[in-house]
Amino acid sequence: MRRPTIGLLGDRRTASFGAWSDVELCFVWQHYVDAVAVAGGAAVTFPPDTWLESDPGSVLDLVDGLLLTGGRDIDARIYGAEPHELNELGDAGRDRVELALARAALDRAVPILGICRGMQLLNIARGGGIEQHLDDPGSAHRAEPGAFVPHDVSAEAGSTVASILGQDPVEVRSHHHQGLGTLGAGLAVGARSPDGLVEAIEGVDPDAFCVAVLWHPEEDLEGGGLALYRALVEAATVRAARAGDVEVGSSS
Repeated sequence: MRRPTIGLLGDRRTASFGAWSDVELCFVWQHYVDAVAVAGGAAVTFPPDTWLESDPGSVLDLVDGLLLTGGRDIDARIYGAEPHELNELGDAGRDRVELALARAALDRAVPILGICRGMQLLNIARGGGIEQHLDDPGSAHRAEPGAFVPHDVSAEAGSTVASILGQDPVEVRSHHHQGLGTLGAGLAVGARSPDGLVEAIEGVDPDAFCVAVLWHPEEDLEGGGLALYRALVEAATVRAARAGDVEVGSSS
């Protein structure tokens, strides 16, 4: 039986390699692909083609679950704000496509796991807001470029996150300067860091797996990170089994 498929949207970047300079590429970081594979799933990457904004179902018809990955800051104009001066220049086209994809996945109850930027995007999809630059005097959430900061998070009692990671504090890896503003409709807080920052959110519908975290669990698969990816793959396996495509338990 096949592995459940997990869709990821690619990021457009310009790169130079070999004999080529300033070539536009569409890619996802390999650590997301590896995390999905270790968890028992099969990652399927899609380009952020503009036509998908009006037809996100074309992607969702092909996958059993959706991974909203990390990446550059979301264009603030998409959620009705002016960009903060410290925001990273992103890709508004990808933002619009991925937002349409997230909304369609929510409507279809496709299992969703959001990572960092993906958590912010999920909140926007539900009408929530973004805190564009956090007051982080101790550099608890982002330190030097290219490095992940370890810190603890604690799951909310009775949350889906608690059922995955347990109730005791868990060390995670973060690299972000933004957080959530107003919480979107149909979402609940799943975990917080010691400074009170919302570190995880989840859907309130018990019949639809929807979890998003502000940290990067793929950076700690030997610790608690793998459990989140396994939870996504397990939910995707159940959804695929209902459609008659895979057997429950075949992803383990």
